Amino acid sequence: MGSDLSLTHATDLVIDAWREMAARDEMSEQTFDKFGLLFKRFGRFAAVRGALLICDVGSGITEDFVNAKGRSRHGHVSDSAVATRLLRRSVVRTAFRTLRELGLSDQDPTRDIVLPARTHEGVRPLSEDEVVLLRHHAAYVRRPTRHAAAAALALAGGHSGEIGHAVVADLDLPHSRVWMHGARKYEPRWCRLDAWGRHVLAERAHHVTARHPDTSTARLAVSCAPAPDSALQARTCVALRDLLRKIGLDGEADVTPASVTTRAAVEAFELTGRIEESARRLGLRSLDRAAAIVGYDWRNDPAYTDGGSARA
Repeated sequence: MGSDLSLTHATDLVIDAWREMAARDEMSEQTFDKFGLLFKRFGRFAAVRGALLICDVGSGITEDFVNAKGRSRHGHVSDSAVATRLLRRSVVRTAFRTLRELGLSDQDPTRDIVLPARTHEGVRPLSEDEVVLLRHHAAYVRRPTRHAAAAALALAGGHSGEIGHAVVADLDLPHSRVWMHGARKYEPRWCRLDAWGRHVLAERAHHVTARHPDTSTARLAVSCAPAPDSALQARTCVALRDLLRKIGLDGEADVTPASVTTRAAVEAFELTGRIEESARRLGLRSLDRAAAIVGYDWRNDPAYTDGGSARA
């Protein structure tokens, strides 16, 4: 299975496949650029260590790449941050998954690379590559599905207790956002939709309103039939668990439907560097809770301590 495929050729094929995924909005342009640059860097890193064919890439070379030390803008060499190492692993894992889908390799050199969890809580957010995979497998063939709608709403920042209540009237497609009505623990708010989520929910809205013209009762992710809150939440969780099972994450104890939702908080923090933006995205009332979800230890952040360490 592609054992004599050169690493250079494999890199080109992977990036071409990713470009097609970006065209379908399964991978954002930002992710495509970032993943492409990093996988090319991995190819150069592996080649220097003698890996010229795709079959030469083993777990040792990959682990060295993932854990390679970084260099600051002042030229100092130090251990790379956990977020950087997680991203490197995500890129290589996505690349070899793509090669597997192309029928060119059955390897996964990242399988045994264990890194610290990003979150301080019991549930971890999905990683960037897992979100790409989720979008890829949530795509519908003949009609927009409730699974795709549930994924789009969760990736926007909707909790399982909110998603079942989302109706067509909650969509503001011109501004690429959706209204979340809140719940006992969460504040009502607008949540931003990415290009994939906007497309999925626009198609789902068209499909649902063909049968239920009343946009104020036409639900996006679950049946429009009357049901108690607990049933709506259960149906949402079933749809998200189905997708997690489809992408092979059902066996991980720290991956639940909440992992899809909390990814939105991570993206907000990565984009802005502000933990309050993560809290707003999820409708949280506690900044400490938001920090715990994204794995941000603000008490020990060198930017907010004297000389990089807290006062004794």
